[in-house]
Amino acid sequence: MTTTDTTDPVRLSFGTKLAYGSGQIGEAVYLGLFTSFTTLFYNQVIGLSNTLIAVAVMLALIGDAITDPVVGVLSDRWRGRWGRRHPFMFVAPVPLAVMIYCIFNPPEPLVESGHQIGLFVWLSITTILSRVFLTLYHVPHLALGAELSKDQFQRSQLFSANTIIGAISTAMVTYVTWGYFFAGERIRASDGQLVPGQLDPAAYGPVIIFACASVIIAIWGCAAMTFRHVDRLSDAPIPTERFSLLFLFREIASTFKNRNYLILMIGYFFFMITSGIYETFNVFINTYFWELAPKDIKWFGVAVGPMIIIGALVSPLLQRKFDRKPVILGALIFMTIFAQLVIDLRLLGLLPANGSEYLLPILVTNAGAFAFTIGLGSVAIAGMIGDLVDENEVLTGLRQDGLYFSARAFFGKASLSIGHLFAGMALDLYVMLPFEAVPGQVDEAIITRMGIVAGPVMALSAMLAVFIYSRYDLTAERHRGILMELEKVKSIQVLGFWT
Repeated sequence: MTTTDTTDPVRLSFGTKLAYGSGQIGEAVYLGLFTSFTTLFYNQVIGLSNTLIAVAVMLALIGDAITDPVVGVLSDRWRGRWGRRHPFMFVAPVPLAVMIYCIFNPPEPLVESGHQIGLFVWLSITTILSRVFLTLYHVPHLALGAELSKDQFQRSQLFSANTIIGAISTAMVTYVTWGYFFAGERIRASDGQLVPGQLDPAAYGPVIIFACASVIIAIWGCAAMTFRHVDRLSDAPIPTERFSLLFLFREIASTFKNRNYLILMIGYFFFMITSGIYETFNVFINTYFWELAPKDIKWFGVAVGPMIIIGALVSPLLQRKFDRKPVILGALIFMTIFAQLVIDLRLLGLLPANGSEYLLPILVTNAGAFAFTIGLGSVAIAGMIGDLVDENEVLTGLRQDGLYFSARAFFGKASLSIGHLFAGMALDLYVMLPFEAVPGQVDEAIITRMGIVAGPVMALSAMLAVFIYSRYDLTAERHRGILMELEKVKSIQVLGFWT
């Protein structure tokens, strides 16, 4: 089925789409560091228990889950000459950069003493604050994308640009971090062992300075380049009730009156549990399970970036032809398969041994296929939520982009924290990876247990999510009807203004 929407007269330029997506550079840099290196740095470099690391990350994500709808509602209700979204986007980057620096520079007395509770408190506070400051950009930025155009295809293109630039940024961060900052082996001062760069504390300083500068430049650039559209964006409704936590949770609960939104949130909850396990284990899998050197790991970025871009470019076209639901279901099914495929094959003895010339191409190819499904799915899910915001406006008269995107983030991050906690406890209690472990010198039983958790166990929650998503039923045809209703309401409002 092919859809063509003509209800939105504003045609966005390529420059506008590029400007909107450019902010994703800063977010990609932060998330690349946070998801790839926080656990490895604090466990293998600093010596903090994986369980305590997981609890700290869980607290940060739960705090983030709460602040997401807070910022969403505040952004929806914000009134001022700079619009509803841009004030938050201008404020966010500097404190975010400061917190990135603090995360990877814990006080020296805590590091030297190995004080577990002290390190845990430091990590908890800095990660919580970093996620809060990221939210000040992330939620208003998503809501801005839904506001810039109500045309379904243009909206998909906006989120495609966001995904594409994020993918390029992720690829660059991966390549530069592993290929330059962590390149080669070095003598670790604490024990004299020859280790890859990611296991040496001295390698992290230059990476963090690079990340902080990138975050500030990218987010401020995005806010500045999209500021010219402020005058034509939706105005905040006049508040009928003072903001409070009770009001906040009542607003979140109100989104569940929409059946399709409830389905998306429940499915997202279970899928993000799998994501939390994947994020925690990925760097350990590359370092210890596959025993890859930094010069090998950098090639994942080269494969992943372009394939996410291709997926993001193809996604709007597939959605236009087949609708959103088949695209998101196909993406999730294959995402689940590729996330665990090579690990399962290794556990079954069906892959070449570590160090084989054939192993890296197989792993990189699988990572590229996995990345393609991420590009497909991320664009589709963002567009689906934008469609549901339109439906909500017809039903309630309220334009609540910020609330809908932030409520989705609330449930995603809450479940992501569960995945991280499970993974951290699994590393400590089941895998039992020792501190300052050296690749190639870890007991084979530990490696096998690591693969079991990162392979078949990880996929269980994702399979449940696929079933739940299959119940979604807002079609492109119904969405066209919703847009026509919105145009009728606006026409009536304009007539009422002039009569």
